[in-house]
Amino acid sequence: MGALPRLPRLGLILLAVLAFPGAIAAGYLVAQPAYVVYVDGEELRVDGSHETVGDVLAAAEITVRAEDRVEPPRSAPADPEQAITVVRAKAVTVRTEAGSTTYYTQQATLGAFIADAHIDVGRTDQITADGRTVAFAELESVPLPSVLEIGNFVTVTIADGERTQTLRTAAQTVGQVLQEAGIAIYAADGVEPALGSWLADGMAITVRRSMPLTIRVDGRVIQTRSHHTNARDVLAEVGVGLVGMDYVRPGPEVTLKPGDVIEVVRVTEDFRMQDTPIPYETQFQPTDQLEIDNRALLQSGVPGILRQRIRVRYENGVAVSETPDAQWVAQEPIPEIVGFGTQIVIRAVETPEGYLEYWRVVRMRVTAYTAASSGKPPDHPAYGITASGLQAGTGIVAVDPRVVPFRTWVYVPGYGAAYAGDTGGGVKGRWIDLGYHQEDYESWSGYVDVYYLTPVPDPEDINYLIPTTLP
Repeated sequence: MGALPRLPRLGLILLAVLAFPGAIAAGYLVAQPAYVVYVDGEELRVDGSHETVGDVLAAAEITVRAEDRVEPPRSAPADPEQAITVVRAKAVTVRTEAGSTTYYTQQATLGAFIADAHIDVGRTDQITADGRTVAFAELESVPLPSVLEIGNFVTVTIADGERTQTLRTAAQTVGQVLQEAGIAIYAADGVEPALGSWLADGMAITVRRSMPLTIRVDGRVIQTRSHHTNARDVLAEVGVGLVGMDYVRPGPEVTLKPGDVIEVVRVTEDFRMQDTPIPYETQFQPTDQLEIDNRALLQSGVPGILRQRIRVRYENGVAVSETPDAQWVAQEPIPEIVGFGTQIVIRAVETPEGYLEYWRVVRMRVTAYTAASSGKPPDHPAYGITASGLQAGTGIVAVDPRVVPFRTWVYVPGYGAAYAGDTGGGVKGRWIDLGYHQEDYESWSGYVDVYYLTPVPDPEDINYLIPTTLP
């Protein structure tokens, strides 16, 4: 028991030992030197430990040329207390009749650069610095340019198709400057001015190329060359004509390119007739020759005919589109006439209470309900009140008034005689919902024959065409 108090102290000692290397590492990171580098006046900071100025520049991914000025020198020891300055040498492109060369220099004036680069310049040479003519005597006072031209240079513009380039050249003829620009001229090409013309300052040279083209027409393939950029002009050049609605692909608004295929599309049109049946209507006609809920076909329906004239467009002999050109009714439809019975026959059905007279019997879906299942709470003012104003309960049934005349009597086998005094939002079509008092409720489902009891309603209150399908 006496050794237990020493265990926490031992744990603290172990934690301190384990944490010590991390603390040393953290202190090392904090103590790392930072170097300041100025590149053309822009300040950069470089962290880490480096031996020489060159190591600092390499860590900063700063590439220097031999002509760039670095202070202290790259071989000098790196000192975080001393900033490193890099002054980039400026690039100067020198153009002569022999070609172009790019130099890098720390000189500030044109004269000092020429002397430093050992460039021979005569007093009578034409000298241009960044496009400005410079006299020989001004060399020492002219700031260092980006482009130096020595010789008789002119500015010309060459338009070769869609490509236009402007260049300064010491060439003497149009042919020489095109060769200098790397522009090959073929026998069928046109050049304005001519290849042997002397160059003049500001001259515009236009190269009109001929190009290989393929023409597809009337099942033939024609290979040709042309300097025209419009397909119609090319066709006219080879003697291919367009007639009527013929057209060419690509169209005249498209500028042709070498290797393009020109297709001549021959267009013709024709017509065809198309008949579409017009559905006939079904009309219902009352007849007292049939008993109620019976139907008979009095007249067969015959579809009509809608006739269309269709314009058919052919391109190179292939139908590509059809467009209605006109339409008319070639034959009117004849309606179907179905007779429905209006004859009422009084019959009797045997019930536990005796025979009851009825004038119609209809098969219906049957369900049952009470006031509690009508959707209103007991404290609602209309709780248990049916559409007829009577209290819901046994002997009151809900019906669709379009099928069973409202406020008439019906007989349901197994339920008895009932008063059609209620309707329901869900009771639609051939459906009867049998009312019950809560205490004698019986569940119903399935289908049942419903007898419409006498007296027979007035004809205007009878729906002779009730739905033929059960819900």
